[in-house]
Amino acid sequence: MAEIFLNVPSRILFGLNETNRLGMEISKLGKRVLLISEPLYKDGVRKVQELLESHGIGCIYHEAETLKGSSFSVETCQNLAKGSHAEAVLSLGGGRVISIARAVAATVPEGIHPDMVLERGTAGALSLPCVEVLSDFWSPLLLQSRFQLTNSRNGISRVADFNAQNSSILVCDAVQSMTLPERHRTPLFFELLLNTLFCAAFPGLTFLSEVHSLSAFRLIWKRRKSLVGQWDLDAASDLMEAGFLTSMAHKESGAFWPGILTMAVSGHFDVSRPIVSMILLPFILDHLCTVAFSEMSSFLDQLKDLDDAPRTPDEMKESVRELIGWYSMPSQLRNTGISQESLALAAETAGQMLGQLGSGGITVDQLYSVLRSSW
Repeated sequence: MAEIFLNVPSRILFGLNETNRLGMEISKLGKRVLLISEPLYKDGVRKVQELLESHGIGCIYHEAETLKGSSFSVETCQNLAKGSHAEAVLSLGGGRVISIARAVAATVPEGIHPDMVLERGTAGALSLPCVEVLSDFWSPLLLQSRFQLTNSRNGISRVADFNAQNSSILVCDAVQSMTLPERHRTPLFFELLLNTLFCAAFPGLTFLSEVHSLSAFRLIWKRRKSLVGQWDLDAASDLMEAGFLTSMAHKESGAFWPGILTMAVSGHFDVSRPIVSMILLPFILDHLCTVAFSEMSSFLDQLKDLDDAPRTPDEMKESVRELIGWYSMPSQLRNTGISQESLALAAETAGQMLGQLGSGGITVDQLYSVLRSSW
């Protein structure tokens, strides 16, 4: 078990069965909590509800069959939180559920409409306490002081700041990811691999982000065969640790344009973000190996003791394409029904989001080039 203190989230509970502490932690925040989740995590939700009840905490549960990270979903949860006088917000799920929970926590106290938050890029000055139980093993929002939403009217994805004025607790418990079926965990694996390699290749690395990227890659590569038929608690624990280390590297380097790019594509066209990451990974990796060849080579030189690890950037690209298989073939984005004109719009949106966050490292033309090569 590890307990880590940061700004947002203010505390992280990391370790097996840390979910068992929820009743005690939430009892410090209030007696009525709004729980936001999805049907995929019904077993975890049932356990959490029992924990809360044992501590005398009233639980208002919002579950949607197809929960979308849109301003409409946030408004629905807002009304539920206000109508039930919820004193805290609890989310159990991945990045989409966490985004909705953060948006609700940041807007309920002042009655701000979600569309207003998207337009100005930040929420109000107050917030409800927010508790996040991560049930996948990787979410790019893990340590970011922001949340991502899609405007319900025009389908444009944006990022808003989350300046939590109240307690913000994140629970990383690998037990929660045991419910993930292969069709969910495999795309998440490749999204994690994408973001880890980006941290490794980004020229502005800090020493710590380099250390975290190396440690994360070792765990990821070790577990690349565990996604099919060998999914157990050890594999889930290793990948959750890799996700946490990669999030630390992102926080230290301050750059994460691959995540913004895949978010823009998936937000525009209602395609699963991890699936988009699987499609784009080989093409983003091609770009990284071109513009940061020496950094990638240095990174791989430090993995010589790792069995079957790629030795050169070219070997890395070949290994990744072999791992991904069908999704690494050119034109897979086109097969999802996305037109080339729409790719230009997605690249422009990604550029605007990076400008809004003050984080770059790649131009809109380069973003479009990556998208077009995969189309």
